Amino acid sequence: MVKATTEAVMQHHGQALTSGNLDELLKDYTKDSVLFTPTETYKGPESIKAAFATMMKMLPPEALANFKTTKQETQGEYVYQLWTAPPTFPFAGDTFHIHNGKIMMQSVIFSAGR
Repeated sequence: MVKATTEAVMQHHGQALTSGNLDELLKDYTKDSVLFTPTETYKGPESIKAAFATMMKMLPPEALANFKTTKQETQGEYVYQLWTAPPTFPFAGDTFHIHNGKIMMQSVIFSAGR
């Protein structure tokens, strides 16, 4: 089985996120994956799914339609990404550690708009 590249995982992650498909999004994580948010830490697919379900409720369709990556830098297995989804999130950022085609660690930070 061929492992997905860091870039391929990020592309899949972005497509699943902007389409709102949480089941597809979870394919990027393992039972050992960790997601850090400003308020909580989540481990494993079911916990991460719950976190994304909550975050998706914060993103109305117009914010998802306005989602734009403003900077993305990849260094091997690590990705630094800045993004915006106005009017809900005028500024946000993620860091990722992708290993063997899976997101092992992700941290997210955002400032809320209206």
